[in-house]
This record gives sequence, structure tokens and C-alpha cells, in this order.
Amino acid sequence: MIYLLILAICGVLVLIYMVYLAHHDTIDYQTVTDEKIPSGFDLYRIFFISDIHRRKLNKTTLNKVDKDIDLIIIGGDLKEKGVPFERVKRNLELLKKWNKPLYFIWGNNDYEEKPDVLYQLLLKKNVTILANKTERIVSDNGDTLNLVGLDCCKYKEARFDLAMKDVDNSYTVVITHAPSAFYDMSDAEKEGVHLVLAGHTHGGQIRLFGYGLYESGSFKKEGSTSVLVSEGYGYTRLPFRLGTRSECHIITFKHPL
Repeated sequence: MIYLLILAICGVLVLIYMVYLAHHDTIDYQTVTDEKIPSGFDLYRIFFISDIHRRKLNKTTLNKVDKDIDLIIIGGDLKEKGVPFERVKRNLELLKKWNKPLYFIWGNNDYEEKPDVLYQLLLKKNVTILANKTERIVSDNGDTLNLVGLDCCKYKEARFDLAMKDVDNSYTVVITHAPSAFYDMSDAEKEGVHLVLAGHTHGGQIRLFGYGLYESGSFKKEGSTSVLVSEGYGYTRLPFRLGTRSECHIITFKHPL
């Protein structure tokens, strides 16, 4: 009987720890150094967050972010089925407080419930939606950067050919909700991509002894392309994490001198 009681207590403690991990935020800082980065984008900073799902953005976490960021990107799954639009609206308003350009790409869960309402809300909040299209960012000195957003490959088609049709030879950042959209590209297509920002996997969300349904989040080189796969900010269905972290990212561009 005492052993069952101990097991029950341990089980409760593990659940409490999993809930804690699901709400304990990490700000991940990465620097991308590449000679292809134009001098006009040296020290340019992107705030990247994906897979918010059911969560409310934590004001304390956002207050820790240096206000000297240049661009904000939501990497899909801003919401999921059952999340009230008032919560989505609040989250967008918190991200808009920096008064920086805000970009969004669709995730699979964004299409689950009233995507037309979400679309109108994004437009109302002056969020630029990148769905198989490119936005050219211009620096103060006239240098350019290609920001390419792919549509969600589950409910829509991630059309790399459409997204890249207006891309020039400037430094190119591709945002895709699912990293598989990049890995499935041909070598020739990958050649023109310098940085990939992705999410979707949650790092498996729950990992036991280092194993999970998906690979852990990472920032690594795939050939000549830097690839960041986020473990995401939120959680889907149950508020649990284990062996993964709730994270958002600040990516700083560095032009080598």
C-alpha cells in the first residue's frame, strides 16, 4: 500500500512538473553569421514565435525581449480549434506593442476552425500574411532581403515555386510551419535558401529518455542553409511538456567584417 501511495505522489509531482514546463518560457538567442547577409542587415534582429496554440502570451516574457528588434514572425498555429478569438486578439496586440512589422504564415491548426475569421482579424491588426509569397525587406541603406512564406502543406499546398517567383539573389529567409516542407525540396531549390524558420513539431512535446514522436528543436546547418526548428511556445490539447521547452527566439544577423 505504501508503495502505491509513493507511486501516486510521484505521478502527481511529474504531472505538476510537466505543467510547469509547458508554461515556463525560454527565450532562445541565435546569431546567423553569413557573408551573404548584406551590410545593411548587420545586427538586424528577428523575433520568431510559433505554435502558440491555446496559450496566452506571457507579458513578463515579452518584457524581457529587447525592444530593439526589427521584425516579428509568427510561424503558424496561432490558434487551434476551441481557442476563443478574443485570446488570439490579445496575443496579437501584445506582439504589436513593439510597433514593428508583423508577419504570419499559416499552420495546420489555424485552418481547423473559422480560418476566414482569423484571416479578417489578421488584416484588421495589420498583420502581413505570407502564403506562398515573398515580401522584400529594404534596409536603410537600400540593401534587400527576401522573406518567403509557405502555406501550410496539410490543408493547402506549400508551393515553393509560387513563393519564390519574385525572389532575387538577395539573402533569402524561408518560413514554413512544417520543416518537412524544406526537407522535401530538391537540392536545386534549397540552393537559393539561406535561412529556414520552422516549427510544428513541438520537439515531440513529451520526450521520454530522449525519445519523442519528433526530433528535438534545433538550430543547425543543412548544407549551406541555416535551419531553425522551434519546439514552439504553446501546446496542443493537454498543457504538458516533458523533455522539451516552451520557447520563442531572437535571431540576429551578422555580416562578417
